[in-house]
Amino acid sequence: MNANASLPGVAGVVGLTNDPIRGHVLTVDGHHVKRDKGEYLLPGADGATVRARLQGRFFHEHPIITIAGKDYTTGGATPPFLLVIAFLPVLFLFTGSPVSALLAVLGVLFNLWIVRAARGEAWKAAVILVVFVALVVFTTFWAFFSSWVVSMFRR
Repeated sequence: MNANASLPGVAGVVGLTNDPIRGHVLTVDGHHVKRDKGEYLLPGADGATVRARLQGRFFHEHPIITIAGKDYTTGGATPPFLLVIAFLPVLFLFTGSPVSALLAVLGVLFNLWIVRAARGEAWKAAVILVVFVALVVFTTFWAFFSSWVVSMFRR
């Protein structure tokens, strides 16, 4: 969550943490919330249990919490420039190489993972651009190396 928030009907402050193994974990007043079949069981203000569902969105860095059919955002909107630079590896598809196509797919998936990281926008943009430059350098070396190997067999 962008910041801890008070949601209607929930007794306590709801927070969202990202665990590398378990993924998104909801907390209420700093305590982990139990899950039941894909739903989080939050303590209600009236003593009853409030069922909440956490849904990720593909092109957004923050998931949505749904309580009683109403959606609550867990963070701000993803800046458009991050999404634009996250899809830079798609340019590798124009080379026509299967290796470059694989790099394009892996690069976009990695970049979308970086967009969802709990870091600042400048850090995310820097990592995405550094990875893109590294992929360009790798593709360039791969093109020269593969053409050199093929030229050795033509003799």
